[in-house]
Amino acid sequence: METNIKLNSLVFNEVLPYLSYNNNYKRILELSLISKQSFQIIQNLLTHKHIIKIEPNNLINLIKKSRENNKYELFLIKYKELEIIHFNHCNQYSKGILKKIKSKLLEQCEQLKKVIFNSASVQYDTMDENPTYDNFYEFRCLDLFWYTEVLPYSTETELIDDLYIFSFEFLSRYPNSKKISISTSNSDTLMHLENLDGIIRNCYSTVEVIKFDYHHTPHNFVGKVINSKSPAIKSFTVRLGNDDTSKLVANLFRESEISKNNTLKVLKLKYCEEISTPYLNEEPTEFLETLIGNQTLETLGLELFDVSNSEKLSPLIQVPNIKTLICSPYSFDAFLLHCNENHNITTLKVGWDSYHCYFGHIDLATALLNFLKNNNSSLHSIIFPRMLYNLKEIINKERNNINNNIKNITFKISKKYK
Repeated sequence: METNIKLNSLVFNEVLPYLSYNNNYKRILELSLISKQSFQIIQNLLTHKHIIKIEPNNLINLIKKSRENNKYELFLIKYKELEIIHFNHCNQYSKGILKKIKSKLLEQCEQLKKVIFNSASVQYDTMDENPTYDNFYEFRCLDLFWYTEVLPYSTETELIDDLYIFSFEFLSRYPNSKKISISTSNSDTLMHLENLDGIIRNCYSTVEVIKFDYHHTPHNFVGKVINSKSPAIKSFTVRLGNDDTSKLVANLFRESEISKNNTLKVLKLKYCEEISTPYLNEEPTEFLETLIGNQTLETLGLELFDVSNSEKLSPLIQVPNIKTLICSPYSFDAFLLHCNENHNITTLKVGWDSYHCYFGHIDLATALLNFLKNNNSSLHSIIFPRMLYNLKEIINKERNNINNNIKNITFKISKKYK
């Protein structure tokens, strides 16, 4: 028997900001047309709060049409009131014509003071001396990508000297950036990434997140980040590879004194994506022992490790501030068992790298079913990167079981795993 639940207008208006959040422009437009009130709510959100998921030139053209048709009140964004526009992404094409975009936007939006891009690719233009066009633009996340033909030179002098010693001074030209995502070409070519100190030096007071997307993280850089004394850095994603044995990983973080770091809240250890098949470490215990004494970490990603025995995770019990764990699909069973033993853990997330297709043959559903029958954990949520086969059936079956202990657990599907 199906039950249709209808929301009254008051409730709908309350949830509308959540329904419209992070949606594309077309979907937001559809929601705005449901009622006059919904139009006004979304109009206010887009004008003053939400990220606009539309290309800048497309927005300019829409505004021009609105002006030509003299239908300002019917336009979804009150462009005459706009002081800040928050776009989603600035690609390489957009960056090449930012000067022209600035001129056109100011022509259409008289009150406009700043344009914020949620992310921007920094690749060919590292020697641009004024990428923000006098602080008109702000870039929250910088996606750094380089390869042998395009290297991160900041000045003509670096380019001419060609010593593969990069200052990363160009990062200082992007004030207020909050996140740096580092990528390189996926090849065996030497990328000269031994010295990345300049990344920290030029973003010391603002960058909160440093993430390696698939390239191996230099060991000396791990120590520099953890010991940087930067009050800003809150999240660090490290990529390690086949040569980084469990012993080496433990020594790396022990020497970096991770136990004394008091700024990081998120630490993720992932497998380096330079080769196609991961050979995950199986012994996380010694690394986890290096965390004992740390009082600020809240989220720990352990996708680097293939854990088959939950006892190998036992040192985590001595780090009570860690509330969220991220595991590889291979380790799901062991992590579920650990959650029964470690009542500090409230969220378990199954990690997923799009570079590897190692998810399909792993039976996560059976592991979940076995866990639910004996659940004594404090878990509030379990997050999967995609819908599991017969997941709904398993959950509903257990919820109908009078002896079940999963009423407080929320099961979620990650829209995009980061």
